[in-house]
Amino acid sequence: MRSPGKNRKLFIILSMVVIFAGAGCKSGSKVPREVKQAEKAELQMQKEADKEYEKQVKRHYKMQSKQSKQIMKEMKRSGKSANKSKQRSFWERLFNNDCK
Repeated sequence: MRSPGKNRKLFIILSMVVIFAGAGCKSGSKVPREVKQAEKAELQMQKEADKEYEKQVKRHYKMQSKQSKQIMKEMKRSGKSANKSKQRSFWERLFNNDCK
């Protein structure tokens, strides 16, 4: 005679397999056409906004004098070295994600 625990374990394992197999098959459902069109339109609008932003940034840099461009480069370099002591170590940022 079989023990009741063994049948219960077998039933639980089989039911879990069926549940996971059913969840995997459900992922192939179709997305409505309206949703696809809305996503496509949103993506197109985002691309246009990015292009306009890049265009404005280039225009801004063109308007700067050579002296101001040089000063900005120097400030960028000095800012990196000045803020290096404030930055947390690589391992701390990698493993300790709590905000400090």
